[in-house]
Order: sequence, then C-alpha cells, then structure tokens
Amino acid sequence: MIVSKDEIINGLRKLGLGNGDLVTLHSSLKSLGHVEGGGQTVIRALLETIGPEGTILMPAFSFPLKSEDEPIFDVRETPSCVGLITEVFRREYATHRSIHLSHSYSAAGPLAAELTVHRLDITPCGEDSPLGKFMRRSGKILLLGVGYNSCTAFHVVEERLKAPYMTFQEHPKAKYRINEEVFPLPSKILRRTFSYDFTIMENEFRVQGVIREGKIGGATATMLAGRSFAECVEARLKNDPGCFFRGFNR
Repeated sequence: MIVSKDEIINGLRKLGLGNGDLVTLHSSLKSLGHVEGGGQTVIRALLETIGPEGTILMPAFSFPLKSEDEPIFDVRETPSCVGLITEVFRREYATHRSIHLSHSYSAAGPLAAELTVHRLDITPCGEDSPLGKFMRRSGKILLLGVGYNSCTAFHVVEERLKAPYMTFQEHPKAKYRINEEVFPLPSKILRRTFSYDFTIMENEFRVQGVIREGKIGGATATMLAGRSFAECVEARLKNDPGCFFRGFNR
C-alpha cells in the first residue's frame, strides 16, 4: 500500500484535526504502509493540517538512559526511542525540546516554548510537565497505528490522582548537556516499572464520545479529545484506583 501526504491529510481532517489545533502523536510508521517520503511526509501532513497557528508536541523519550550509571541527557543529541516519526520530528522540525532524563518532549508551533519548559525536579507527567500543560490546554491526542497502552496522557491523570503504584526517585548521577555545558539533572523517574492495561477504557470512550476512529493508509487511527479524555479517565480512577494496575515488575 502506497500512502501519500494528501491521503494522510484527508484522514487527519476526517478525525477532526484542523487549523490551529494543539496535538500530540503516538505512532508506528510501519503500520501505515509505504509512505511516500517516510516519516517526513507524516510530519508535513500534520503541520499542513494544523497550519501555522497550530502546535505539535511530540514525545522524545530516552528510556535507555535510566539504566546507565552516569547518564548524560544531551538536549540536542540524545535520540528519541519511541518511533522513527518522533526522531525525525525532533531532529528536523522541532524548535524546542524539554529537559528530562526519560520523558522529554519536542515541539513546534506558537506554544512550543511554553510547553517545553519542564522543571527539572518534577515527575515525568506531572501537572507542570509538558504533557501536563498540554492536557490543561485540552490538546488532541492522536494514536496512529498504536493502541491505548502507548498513550502517555493516562499517566498525567494517574499522577494527578496520586495512583498508589506510581512512585518516583531521582537518579543521583544524572546530568544534562546544553550548549556544551553539563549540569546536574534531578529528574524524577519511576521507582520501578509496572504493567497496565488502558484498553479497558475503549468502550467507555466510545459511549462518552471521547474518540473519533478511522483509517489512514493501513493504520488504525484514533483521535482523543483531551478534556473529555481526562474527565473520563479521572472518573474511572476515582471510582477504582487500581483499575489499570496489572502488578509490579521488579
């Protein structure tokens, strides 16, 4: 299957993405089929759909650094580990990147500078993290060829409600490099990993009108409305704080 930029734009518009929108993306390029121009085409389609008044906030996570004894997060050079589209965006389109050992974000658009200011001493998805600020602005969440368990926005609500299975610690020897200077990086990271299942929200999202679903190329595409998403997840967690929890992996 060959997928063009125009096909991607048409698919995004059918999902409800439009001029001036604030959007974040979780994606699998491979799932789309053969995209003419690869990841760059997907990003250009997004930028064209939201126009110059829109903003893209994209994960540029660096999970491998968590396991290093003396990790250095380089704002310019540390790659994103969550898909080719996110790395192409980080390298070639983003104008700003936040600083965090595991959960940095890159962004382009009018809100890029504001969203990527990430206090160094806070948790990955806290209220003042890039994604926390994104959620307060009711941004749209696009899942392209991936499922709900790839949707980091769930963690914003978990952190807000202090889900008991989410505990954090600092990496004492972590540092970050910017403009050739190196500084301490007290980013809080998850104390241990845990498994979860966010797919249990799918039917509820449909009933509540939180999502719009479609196909782009060969990929299943889901758009979640940020404010309705957060309200729906928060109500579920308040009623059942352990609903997503599937046990610790030590």
